[in-house]
Amino acid sequence: MSTRTGICNFCGTGCGHLLDVAGGAVRGVFASPDHPVSRGRLCVRGWHIHELLSTRERILAPLMRRNGRLEPVSYEEAIAAAADGLGRHAGNEVACLASPRASNEDNHNLTKLARTVLGTPNIGLSSDQGHGDAVDVLLEGAGFPAMLGALTEIRDARLILVVGGDIARLNPIVGSEIHRAARAGAELVTLSSRSTQIAKLSGRHLWTRPGGLRPALAALAKILVERGWHDAAFLRDRAEGFDDFARALAGLDLADLAAASGLEPAGLEDLARRLAQAPSAMAFFTTGLAGLDRASTALLFDLFLAAGKIGRDGCGVNPVTGICNIVGSYDVGATPRFLAGPRRAEGPAAGRTPRELLALEPTPLRALLVADRDEEIVRHAAKLQALDCVVYVGAYENPFTEFAHVVIPAATFAETDGTYTNAERRIQLNRRKVEPPAGVHPAWRVYADIAARRGAAWPAASAEDVMLEIAATVPAYAAVTYAGLEKGFGLQWPVDAAHPAGAVRFDAAAAPRRLRFVPAGADPGVPAVSKDFPFLLMAGKANYFWHRNNIMKKTRIPRREYNALLLLYPQGFVELAASDAKALGVRDRAPVKVVAAGGSMRVAVRISADVKPGTAFVPYFIEDMVPGFLNAAGVTIDEDQDSAIPVRIEKG
Repeated sequence: MSTRTGICNFCGTGCGHLLDVAGGAVRGVFASPDHPVSRGRLCVRGWHIHELLSTRERILAPLMRRNGRLEPVSYEEAIAAAADGLGRHAGNEVACLASPRASNEDNHNLTKLARTVLGTPNIGLSSDQGHGDAVDVLLEGAGFPAMLGALTEIRDARLILVVGGDIARLNPIVGSEIHRAARAGAELVTLSSRSTQIAKLSGRHLWTRPGGLRPALAALAKILVERGWHDAAFLRDRAEGFDDFARALAGLDLADLAAASGLEPAGLEDLARRLAQAPSAMAFFTTGLAGLDRASTALLFDLFLAAGKIGRDGCGVNPVTGICNIVGSYDVGATPRFLAGPRRAEGPAAGRTPRELLALEPTPLRALLVADRDEEIVRHAAKLQALDCVVYVGAYENPFTEFAHVVIPAATFAETDGTYTNAERRIQLNRRKVEPPAGVHPAWRVYADIAARRGAAWPAASAEDVMLEIAATVPAYAAVTYAGLEKGFGLQWPVDAAHPAGAVRFDAAAAPRRLRFVPAGADPGVPAVSKDFPFLLMAGKANYFWHRNNIMKKTRIPRREYNALLLLYPQGFVELAASDAKALGVRDRAPVKVVAAGGSMRVAVRISADVKPGTAFVPYFIEDMVPGFLNAAGVTIDEDQDSAIPVRIEKG
């Protein structure tokens, strides 16, 4: 048996593993006992990643659509067709959809292709949309656009606040580390509008009403400031903007905030006091579709800043990403909102995501390059079919190829060198374990070859060469080298002249500028029920959302585990409290019609203690009709953080 070290390619935790390589293939996986994040653990996805790497559902040859059918062609023909088709259109008519699972090197070259060769700022990820809001807030508030603390310091925090989505299901190893800290004596508090798995493990769950996270955070900040519990010395030495923040809070009514949050003022006051008194504290929130919006993220940052719990040991506001390389993708600028750095994109440099362009009537989009995509974008099927040029670059068979004019295979992460940056900014080098199939190249080279066809000769001849370009472009990566990354389990950026060994967490004392309070903006209010629509319907992720993931579909055991609940509810479900189900006269698995002002859908009832009476929950990845219904009802899926819509639920 030959084992090779590597990095799990599923979520943003960045767990370390050992792959069993034999006969030119990956045969098994083991947890890395010494990895500082995972510490000898893997979740059900990570334990079975070898199933993904040994799947026969690979794209093995380039394809071109001729007479309506995809036919094998040479690599050179595919590159020429892709380059000519994409280059035939003006920059504002072209878009690129990068992969949040791709390496930093892959996404750097794709971003470079989009902006410098195709002349388009329209490059997006369409995953973990809330991460862009977190980057925006942390960049403005701290000049440090990612997790301010560290996963390796969770056990040092004496108070841990988990806000919003279920981190225990979406990032199981992070949830495990938080739970372990709580068992060792840390105070764990959860704040969410649904009873999540991590809430069940917490010592205190503050159960907000749907849409109540933002007023709850505002109430906590108001109490902290007006009781004089803020860290005045820290703010005097390290921050600016506190007076404006305090004046904004003074204009809010605490009773109104408590009512909007659904929480008792006494419970809010107790948490604010505990936060102020804790010697160290961390906040965690997921950045996906069940994450926080920008205003809530700003309030959470401001609350912890006022309490002096930023930039110190065991402290920090910590966004946790759902896909393995979201942080690195933003670092290299694979988003229309930010350039490499990341720096805010302004003026002509600011573009739109492919999804935003496809949603326009009529869409200006004429050509699209998509990398390693899941199924979500195919909901725009009619517009995709009308495009002049669609290029797909990926390793695995994918329903998206039905829309492609050109398909170019790419090496998997086990078949090429590359770096991945996890949620705590840990840049990790993943070396090639096995050879790719004959004629299959790394994605970074595919993009370089398309650029060469358009007349742009790029000098990088290896993934390591591409990293040197990234180091010259992204200040936080300035001193990153493959040799340096190989000495341990990666380095946490910034890795530069001042931090050659990286930085475990943000250090307020060494920051180049003062911390700033971030305005949250006007309060849009919370949704209200009526006689016609007496329920508040929430939508979000659950552990089984992974079943719609194209990568998860290539595994066996994880797919079975995540699909188990769907055996009982194959057409989707809506969670209801037992008392509401009784009042409606329905039992578990009974069909119901969910009606909103903009549309309706039929699903089954799932009686659950995880929702309060008067509220309901749907995991919107269950069936296409769920996101279709939510879109028709006016819910923007990509910004669905802690939102709810009034509905009625009819029997039958």
